[in-house]
Amino acid sequence: MGGYIGYIIGAVIILPLILVAYNYFFINKNDANSILKPYINNSTEVILNVPYFVKSNIPNDAPVTSKTFTISMATKNMGRDGSKETTLRYRLIYDDLNNKYYQVTMFDLYNDFWKELDNNKVYGKINKEDLANPKLGTKENPILVFSVRGINNPLIEKNMNGILTNYDTTLEQYKYNIYMYYTYVMSKEEFKERFEKGK
Repeated sequence: MGGYIGYIIGAVIILPLILVAYNYFFINKNDANSILKPYINNSTEVILNVPYFVKSNIPNDAPVTSKTFTISMATKNMGRDGSKETTLRYRLIYDDLNNKYYQVTMFDLYNDFWKELDNNKVYGKINKEDLANPKLGTKENPILVFSVRGINNPLIEKNMNGILTNYDTTLEQYKYNIYMYYTYVMSKEEFKERFEKGK
């Protein structure tokens, strides 16, 4: 009986407390809600000429890179841990006219967006401060693009039923991309330097 009570106490009280502490101290979380509206309001569009991706001779090379991030740990089924994850996918695009690298970045987007983006001319939405920042635009520190429009060609981009599929980034997805990146991907130090310096 004592072992059963100990299990209940551990599963219902102690484990949740441990997970709360883990989430607080070990999972990166910035206050992206505080910057979401001004970030979007201070954005503009640039033309991105996305080249056709030619697969190189590097094994497993791909035009789109995926990364998975744990955004929380939670109790599940009386004491077994469960984790909630998000998937970031991105593609680097080099603009030889301005000698800058851009990174089209999407979270948890599971459709043919990346295939349709390839070999295309689109409009990417970026923050004006990022565009003006001389430290950004390199391959190591590309300018982030969280919204893209203009992928569709109404003459050819139709499914079997003749219906146009819209791959332009919705406002909801745009906000989600910004929120997820600055909440969980950007380090706390970078976030403070970028958004809280001088406050």
